[in-house]
Amino acid sequence: MLQPMNKPLALSRLGLVCMGSLGLWLGFPNDLLYVPPLILCWPLALFFLGHIEETPKSAWRWGFCLSMLGLSASLYWLMLPIHEVGGLPWILAAICAFAVPAILAAFFALFAVGIASTKHLPPVRHALFAAILWLVLEVVQAKVLDFPWVCVAGGLVGWPILVQGAVLIGSFGVSFVAVFALLLCTPSHITKQTISLGLVLWLGILGFGWYRLHTNPVTIPHDANSIGVLFVEGNADQNTKWTPSYQRAIVEKHRKLTLSGLSASSIPVSLIVWSETCIPFFFDHHPHLTALVRDTAKKSHTPLLFGTPGLKEIGTKRLIYNRAILLDENGATAGYADKEHLVPFGEYVPAVFDTPFFHKLLQGIGYSKGEHTSPLRLHGIAAGILICYEGIFQELAQKRVASGANIFVDLSNDAWFGATAAASQHLYLKALRSIEQNRWLLRGTNTGISAVIDHVGRIVAHGNRFTEEAFTAQARLTKERSFFHKTYGMQGILFIVLVGTGIFLAIVAKRTHRSALLR
Repeated sequence: MLQPMNKPLALSRLGLVCMGSLGLWLGFPNDLLYVPPLILCWPLALFFLGHIEETPKSAWRWGFCLSMLGLSASLYWLMLPIHEVGGLPWILAAICAFAVPAILAAFFALFAVGIASTKHLPPVRHALFAAILWLVLEVVQAKVLDFPWVCVAGGLVGWPILVQGAVLIGSFGVSFVAVFALLLCTPSHITKQTISLGLVLWLGILGFGWYRLHTNPVTIPHDANSIGVLFVEGNADQNTKWTPSYQRAIVEKHRKLTLSGLSASSIPVSLIVWSETCIPFFFDHHPHLTALVRDTAKKSHTPLLFGTPGLKEIGTKRLIYNRAILLDENGATAGYADKEHLVPFGEYVPAVFDTPFFHKLLQGIGYSKGEHTSPLRLHGIAAGILICYEGIFQELAQKRVASGANIFVDLSNDAWFGATAAASQHLYLKALRSIEQNRWLLRGTNTGISAVIDHVGRIVAHGNRFTEEAFTAQARLTKERSFFHKTYGMQGILFIVLVGTGIFLAIVAKRTHRSALLR
C-alpha cells in the first residue's frame, strides 16, 4: 500500500501547478521552445496533486488551475478569429476563446480526482489505474468533446522515436503506455517491481522507436513508387479572399506560382497541390475563371489538386461543401472529395448557438457534411483526402486507407490563426496519422506550413510561412497496411477491457480504503 507523501516545497501545490502547466505548454508544439518530453509533466503533476490532496474536491480544484493555465497558453490562438473575423474586442474575444481551455481543464482535472480516490491501491495497480483513466479522458475528449487536439502523443510526436508505437497501438495507446511507464517510476511508486517494469517499458518505447527509424532512414525516394510534388502557397488574406474583386487575382497568383515553380523544378512533378479553399468561388460556376484553373493543369501537363467550395442545388435549397477537386493533365475533372467532419463555428453553427454573431465566423459560407470521401485516383496515385481539421481524427485516416489510399493529402488553411503556434500544432498532429497508417502525407496550405511527412512521422520537407511560394518535394506511395490499421476493430475491444479493468481497480480501492478505516 502507498505511504502518504510528504509535502516539501518542491511538491507544494503552487510548485506542481507551475511544473504541470509549463510542461504542458513547452511540451506541446509552440514557437518559443518545444521540448516534447515535457508534455509528461502534465499528467505527472496532476498525479501528485491528486495524491497529496485530502479530498477529491480539492484535487479537482487544483487540477483545474494547473490544466487551465497550460491549456490557455497552448490554445491562446483561438481568440484571433473571434476578434479578426467575429469583430469582438480583444477582451471579449479572449473570454469566448478561453471557454475551450476551461472545458478541457475541468475535464482533465478529473484525473487528479481519480488519483485522490484510489491512492490506497498498491503501486503497480495504482499506476495502471492512472494510465487507464488518462486513456479514457483522451478518448472521450476525441469522441465526445470532438476536440482531440491536446494529448500526450501529440506532444511527444516532435521526437518521432517516442511515438513509433502508434503503428501498433495508435496515438491513444502511445499516451497510455507513456503515462503508465512514467508513473511506475514516480517517487511514490518506486519499488523493485515498479522500477523494473517502468524501465522495461521505457526501453521498449525507445528500442522500438530506434528500430523503426533505423530501418527507415531519411531518404529521398526515387523508385517506381515515388512521386514528385509541387506545393503552391498563395498566402491569401483570410479577410479578403472571399471578396469577388479578388477572385481573378488569386487564380492568377496561383497560376503564376505554379508555372514558375515547374520551370524551376529539378525533379519530375507528378502532382501539383494547392491549398484548402484557395479557389474562393464555386468551381464551374465562373466559366472564365474556371477555364484559367483548368488551363493551368493543361499547360503544365500535370494533375492539379486544389480546394474550393462545392455547390449542390436541390430545388430552392443550396448545399455548400468544402471540396477538393483533382484535375488531370488535360484539365478535365478526374474526381472530387468533400469534407465530412466540419469545424463547429468555423464551417457551421450548432443549432443551440444559432445567432448572428456566430454566423459572422462563417464569413458568409456555411458548409454541409460531405458524402464523397473516397480516394482520388489518377496514374497510380490513390490520394486519401483529409481537409484541414479532419487530419486530427484517427478514424477518418483509417477510413481513407480502408478505401485504398496509398498516400494522404491534407489541404489546410491556418490563415485564420495568424502567426501563432496553431500552424505548428496542426502540422505535428498530422504526423500521428502517418505513423498509425504507414502512409506518407502531403500537406498543402495557404499560409504555411506546407510539408511532406513520411510514414514514420518525420517532416522531411516543408515550406515557409506567410510567403507566396512554390516548392517541390518527393514522396512515396505505400500499399502495405500497418498493424494498427489491420487490428483497428480489436483496438476498440481492448479499450473496453481496459475500462473494465479500471472500474474493477476503482472498486477495489474503495473497499480497501473502507477496510483501513474500520481497522
